[in-house]
Amino acid sequence: MMQQKYPKIVLLCLAALLLAFFASNRLFRADPQGWRLIISSDGLGYYSYLPAFIIDHDATYKKVTEREAKILRYDRYKPSYLVRIDGRIVNKYFSGEALLLLPFFLLATIFSWIGGIEITGYSFFFQLFTGLGALFYLLLGLYFLKKILDHLKIHPVLISILLPVILLGTNLFYYSLWQPTMSHVYSFFAINGFLWMVCRIVREGRQRNFLLAGLFLGLTVLIRPTNGIVILLIPFLINSKEEREAVTGFIREKKISLLLFAGIFFLVVLIQPVLWHIQTGRWLIWSYRAEGFHFRHPELTNVLFGFRKGLFIYTPLILLSMLGLIRMLFMNRTRFFSMALFIIVSTWIIAAWWNWYYGDSFGARAFIDYYGIYTLLLALLLDHKWRKGSAYALSAFLFCFVALNLLQTWQFTQYIIHPYSMNKAKYQYVFLKTDTVYRNCLGGIDELPGYRMDMTQPVAAFRTDLEEVKVDWNNSTTREVSYAHSGKTVGYLDSINVYSATLQIHPEQLSALPVTFYVKGSIWIRDSLPGSSNQAFFVMSMDSLDQNGNYWYGFPVNDIPLNPARTWRECRFSLTLPEFRTPSRTLKIYVWNNGKKPFMVDDFSLEFYTEKKKSGGN
Repeated sequence: MMQQKYPKIVLLCLAALLLAFFASNRLFRADPQGWRLIISSDGLGYYSYLPAFIIDHDATYKKVTEREAKILRYDRYKPSYLVRIDGRIVNKYFSGEALLLLPFFLLATIFSWIGGIEITGYSFFFQLFTGLGALFYLLLGLYFLKKILDHLKIHPVLISILLPVILLGTNLFYYSLWQPTMSHVYSFFAINGFLWMVCRIVREGRQRNFLLAGLFLGLTVLIRPTNGIVILLIPFLINSKEEREAVTGFIREKKISLLLFAGIFFLVVLIQPVLWHIQTGRWLIWSYRAEGFHFRHPELTNVLFGFRKGLFIYTPLILLSMLGLIRMLFMNRTRFFSMALFIIVSTWIIAAWWNWYYGDSFGARAFIDYYGIYTLLLALLLDHKWRKGSAYALSAFLFCFVALNLLQTWQFTQYIIHPYSMNKAKYQYVFLKTDTVYRNCLGGIDELPGYRMDMTQPVAAFRTDLEEVKVDWNNSTTREVSYAHSGKTVGYLDSINVYSATLQIHPEQLSALPVTFYVKGSIWIRDSLPGSSNQAFFVMSMDSLDQNGNYWYGFPVNDIPLNPARTWRECRFSLTLPEFRTPSRTLKIYVWNNGKKPFMVDDFSLEFYTEKKKSGGN
């Protein structure tokens, strides 16, 4: 009996740990940004339904945008989650997370009113209760996971170990505390809740369980529609032929149970079309206007094994769980095919998204929603070993995954791991590194072109080999040398001459305004001394980008700090520039020798791409 209590004790300990970590990291920091930015990143969009509709009664999000700009201290701020459809503003994100946070939003409103604090939706109590809400749903998700593992007859001591392992050994931990308004914790809760209700239906039938299953599946879809594929796992949760016959018999006797399931599911999902209608006058829209899927060309290898964000690279615990499929193949074919089909379909969908690495993030965040499911695989893999007395060996083995994840989480928060442009060389360079010299040491940018970018051919290409003065190029100091990369002339940068040849163009020369460019650049560099170019930057700048100020963006030319000297190497980059609207402004692109040590450059080339012409009026 004591063993049965272990999982509950573990959940209580995890709750205490999370609350303590939340308080120390968010509330008692010297930097007030700790609590001010609990609602942040994409989470601003998921959350914004609440202040916009409940406080402002404003579907245009005008006041919400103003408040967010103040919080972010960025005058030019334009929310990326707001898109324009038929001339009207729409929040592209779905509203499931906002619905779950509604009780915490109301609590924050009450506390703000009692404390005499202006009710804006972003002051202290709103930030606080939003963070607490994320932890609440995380712990409920872990509780549901514990109940599912009980249903699968997993040893209770193993359950006690797997619960903290799946939290601390994956990036679920990071997205619970550092990015609590991203949708993943809420999807983790809703999916586990649905699967637990299916388990209860299998065990005892009852109409109430059908009702709750429909509620949780509706929430799952309302948070992230593609997660509705979790219904593929229903056969996996049936332990025996007798359980399957009992469920089908219950449904035959009480067909209303299926109506209850379908009814509550559609009522919850209907919330989103109602909100779309309020915002646009249309019931059904595709809110991700400039985004979409490449179903014919999913980036499966990169998503699973790539060093940029690969699931098995940054979260190897999930790779271990895949071995559970092999065991199921020989133990229960129904379970095997149910789980295998789910894994294939879910991975295909994730890898088919145009931005397969999902922007700035720690690891493969799109899989976090399914970590409870992978825990079931891991449990079935390890349970028989556990019962054979391998407890201590398995615990030590799992601890290695936890230690690696916690270290990499710390590296990510300290800017040692790049948020979106990692590769094999960068990963190897910072692997297990903790010294402060590794902070912000990684350079280079390799952004994917936007979903609508026309990459068939550039709208313009510019190149200078520094052999002669060219229109659009402002040449820097040059030298004639015998070892130029091409020709006889190179650009020479040192403590006095800190700027390379500079491309200077007016964006309207290349395309009608407003316009967004995707730029691919390349330059050859030769260090005169070891590490001369390690503090050199690619820079893009424009005076008076808009009425709010200038534009300047720079990043190191070297992917990692380098020591070889007197040999030519090519440095590349690719990124999307901001939207240009103001005519007669000069865009400049150049290399800046911030370190002021001597090195040479040659053969600077740039290509500009624009979006495909829109076929519709939206």
